[in-house]
Formats: sequence, structure tokens, C-alpha cells
Amino acid sequence: MNTFLKNYWSLYLDFLNDFEALNYRGFSIPYLFCHFYSVIKDNEVLWDDLYNENFINQLNSRVTERREIQEVFHKYIQTHQRKPLAKNRNGKVVLHVDKLLRFPRMTLDDYFDASETIILTSGKSKSKKISIPGALQIPIDYLGDYTVDTKKAVTEIQNKAQAIFNSYETHHLYKDIKFQNMFLNMISDIINRIEQTKNFLDSVSVSCIVVSTTHSFISRILALVAVEKGIPTICMQHGIISGEFGYLPKIATIDAVYGNFEVEWYEKAGASEGSIEIIGHPRFDQAFSQQNITRSQFDHHLGINTNQKTLLMVMRDNQDIDRWRTLIRTISKINNLNLLIKNYPSKNPHTLVDEFPFVHSTKNYNLYDILPNVDCIVSYSSTVGLEAMLTNKPVFILNEEFPGYSGYFNGLDEMVQNDPKRLGELIIEYFENPDWNIYAQKKRAEFLKYAYPNFVMSGKRLKKLIERLTGQVE
Repeated sequence: MNTFLKNYWSLYLDFLNDFEALNYRGFSIPYLFCHFYSVIKDNEVLWDDLYNENFINQLNSRVTERREIQEVFHKYIQTHQRKPLAKNRNGKVVLHVDKLLRFPRMTLDDYFDASETIILTSGKSKSKKISIPGALQIPIDYLGDYTVDTKKAVTEIQNKAQAIFNSYETHHLYKDIKFQNMFLNMISDIINRIEQTKNFLDSVSVSCIVVSTTHSFISRILALVAVEKGIPTICMQHGIISGEFGYLPKIATIDAVYGNFEVEWYEKAGASEGSIEIIGHPRFDQAFSQQNITRSQFDHHLGINTNQKTLLMVMRDNQDIDRWRTLIRTISKINNLNLLIKNYPSKNPHTLVDEFPFVHSTKNYNLYDILPNVDCIVSYSSTVGLEAMLTNKPVFILNEEFPGYSGYFNGLDEMVQNDPKRLGELIIEYFENPDWNIYAQKKRAEFLKYAYPNFVMSGKRLKKLIERLTGQVE
């Protein structure tokens, strides 16, 4: 671990210890407070301090390996394991649907029986049995409908938290008023979600819970309350592990991952044996299904030349815009190439579309309508890179290393570059040199063999895992 990571995880462990006494219904509040990285990243002074080797001297904890954090959470989870995992064959499979789960319609239709499944969401409803649109009628339940009055408990714990803040007047993090306000507000949210989750699981017979991440506090609470009731949980991998802050610590019974990269990564981080399984992700199953739009329709709608090759550039708003500008200028030396930009997460055309008249927006096309109709992709370190390779497309990565960087795409070798000019030159080589085309195909095949080794439909693999955890198959 580098200096930044040692300081970051040590600071996090201090936070867990310093506020551990804030307890509600047996749950220590800081263990449910997520996501620590997003809370501190805007504190510029603290962020700079994390790069300082001497900063560790201001902390009580000394974390030197990732597995130390996982061990702390493993012990915490064990304190809630009051009964062994049950195999409730007659219970409902609960899918906690949020913006990260992203199961396609085909997955629900093919692998989840409406009579055996509940979609759980965080809001409220007038009716608890609202069916989602389409052929399959899976009932929806709402955590907000299980609310009880917690004002007294919230006020009591907020006052305790404020007293702790007052005792650390000069602390590098705790003195930050923005952090204090966020934490105090989260106490209310956490306590309410604990009550809602307990009431839901007391009311509904559940065999298994599937969540998108355990770094949303709602999903983490679901996973931990489920532990007390002996209900197994599955956490789907919601994106590539480009950095570690969105994936550690591991909470769920099973983390369903893409491939061997994640298995090895989690094992090094201290995940227990048998708690990681290669399942892929159901949304990637769309890569193997029939495309909805033809190349000629796609090209005509976007106003691009159907007789030319097309390069898709995947950008994250204006992040690294100067490097992308350099890349476009380099690639523009190719005269007979369509250039497209998919802007994420914005739905609006990227700024560079206006700046370069020969560059086009993908407009409102979804990713799995775009990928089959382009010839090559260049992206930042994004899950789109993996998805593109699953649709048989070569991928170049405009790379940037950062604290916690995992090197996920490093197996693509030369196709991963920090220098946009060099990357642009290699993309030109790909389109003009047949040997480079062969090289790109080889690298893609080698990468997928390690990163996504099983092309069996992920929905099918997930269903088999659920059946095993719930005792339907041994």
C-alpha cells in the first residue's frame, strides 16, 4: 500500500473506533455510514494531507494492508450472526432495485418467477402490490411503507455524536462542519432504514436478498439485518474495480463478480474462502442477444458516413477534457473515419461535439444499440471497455492512475496509454495496419479469458447460485 492508502484506511478505522459507541438496535452507526471516500474527497486540505507520510502520526490506527480493514468488518459481521444461514425454500427472492442494479427486462422474464420474487425499492407507495410494466408481473414492495416513529432515538444519538465532535475540536476531519452536518443527517436516515428493514423482514418470508452494492447505506443495512435473520445475500458487482474505494469492505454472503481479476483481488483483500463467485452480470447478457437496430439505420440517424469505419469515444462529462481534445486532434489525421462521443452520465451531447464539427454525438442511443454498430472503442477506465470487448470490439483505454488504482485494463498492454497523443497514434495504426488489427484481436481474447471467462448467460448463473443458497439444489 502506498502512503495515501495507508493514511486513508487508517483514518477510516479511526472513524469506526471513535464513533463506535453510537449504537442503535445493536448496530454501530459508523459501520453503516457510507461511502467514506465520497464524504472526504471534497475536503481539499485533508485530501492533500493523505499524501503526507507524516500524517499517520496524527492517527491512532496503523493500517498497512487492505485485509486489515476486511478483518475488522468480518469480526463486526460475526457479532450479528445470531443464527446460521437458513435455506428457506418457500421464501421470496428479494431484488433490491436501485440505479446500480440494472437488470435488463430479459433477465427478469427468463429467470425470476413473479410468484417467487419481490422487487424492493426505497420509497413509499399507496399500494404495496404494484406490478412493473411488461409481460411479467413481479410485485413491488417499498421500504418506506414500513416506517415507524424514530424521532426520539434519532435526537438522542445525534446529541451523542455532537458531543463526540465537540471533544475533537482540532481534528483534521471531525472539525469540518460539512462533515458534521452530513454525519448527523445520516444518523436519521440510517436509524429509519434499520427500522424499515427489520419490519420488512419480519413481515415477509425471504429466502435471499440481491443487492447492487454494499456501499449504499440502504443495501448495507439490508445485508447486515439479513445476517441476523440467517438470510443469505448476494452483492452483484456494479462496475469494474478500477479503484478499491467502492468495493471494500466486503459485506454480503456472496459477492458475484465478473471474472478471475476480482476473485484474486478480493482474496488479497482478505475475503473469506467461498465468498466470491464468478457470475458475470445480467446486463452484459445483452452483448450476446440480437441487435435491435441495423448499421445503416444507426448511421443514417446520426448523420455519419455508412461507408466509413466508426470510432466510439466514451467520456465522463468534462473529466480530462484537455487530454481528450489532444486525442481527437491526433486521430483527425485519418480522413475516412467517423468519430462518435458517448457522454456519461449526462444525456446531453458532449462539449467537444460543438468544438469539433466532424465529431458526432451518439444522441439517445443506449449502449447496447451503439456497440454492435461501431468498429472500435476508446474509453476512460470504465466498465464500457469490458462491455465493448464482450461485443467483439477492440478497446483502447485513455488511462489515468489515481489513489487505489487497480490496473484493471493493464492486460491490454500497449492499448492502454496515459499519453493521449501516443494513444491516438496507436489507434491510427489499428485502422491502417492489418498487423495491428490482429494484435488487437489477440489482446482482446487474452483479456476476456481472464476478466470474463464464462459466456453462459449471467442470469442463468445467478439463478443457480440463488437456488443453491436457498436449498432448492445442493
